[in-house]
Amino acid sequence: MAGSNLFTMLSAYRPGSPANPFENYCTSGLAYFLQRGHRMLTALFAQAAGAVGEPLAIVEVQSRLADAGIADLVLTFEGGTRAVVEVRIEAAPDEAHLAAFESLGNQWDQPPVFILLGLRSDDSPAPWRPVSWLQVVEALEDDPDPLAREFTEFVLRDILGLGAVPLDQAITTNRLYALGGAAIRRVFGERAHYQNSASRPLGGRYRYLGTTFGVDGGEMNCWIGLVNEGLPLSEHYHLMLASKQLPLREATEHPRATGDWKWPYWSGAGRVVRPITPDGYDELLGRLVL
Repeated sequence: MAGSNLFTMLSAYRPGSPANPFENYCTSGLAYFLQRGHRMLTALFAQAAGAVGEPLAIVEVQSRLADAGIADLVLTFEGGTRAVVEVRIEAAPDEAHLAAFESLGNQWDQPPVFILLGLRSDDSPAPWRPVSWLQVVEALEDDPDPLAREFTEFVLRDILGLGAVPLDQAITTNRLYALGGAAIRRVFGERAHYQNSASRPLGGRYRYLGTTFGVDGGEMNCWIGLVNEGLPLSEHYHLMLASKQLPLREATEHPRATGDWKWPYWSGAGRVVRPITPDGYDELLGRLVL
């Protein structure tokens, strides 16, 4: 199995894939450890594929599967078993493209196994077999390799949204988005719908950045995240909650930086001077009048 340069892998992204660039970045980091033959990580996917004890022969990232589209990962084990792996970093995404992979795979001489790597280990549509990012962490956590430890921390904080997020990381990494997604799943259930929402940055500063979400599986009409303190944009941000329809406790005035955003209900937790914590998100989300 040919080795790959980690940084070359992380720079690869194919437009037209269902994945976004950050999701592809996560996928390529995972594939790096699989290509290097990481024993526990390989065993995790081998078990899911029904190829227990078999080493990996080929690891393909963003592999085009004819007209079905681009698969996040295709794993081929030495015994001949192939697995098509769908990688997810958010909850409840569009699943329409999965059927195309299934239809194509069923035409192969030896149909592949379908694996869904996501936020939960008990949530995948048949015939997809679930593997969770937390299981990836458990497979890597005792590895003495500093790079494996760094990837473990990356999964915990940038994908699973665990831990506090300093302001500089909130506006330059995926950690604020991960923190928001984790809080929404925790408060409103694992199947809650949400998506990342941010204004276009100006000189590295934002009017707002955070997470748009729905509380009842319907319209995504609430938002939580950071709002710039004023105009012109400054280096200061406030942690805020907004709602299009539901009233909020401890209501505040409409922030100037979102002057063209016509939602009527806003509530804030003040200027961010300390790292943003899961508890801070939970307290703010608790202000929704349901």
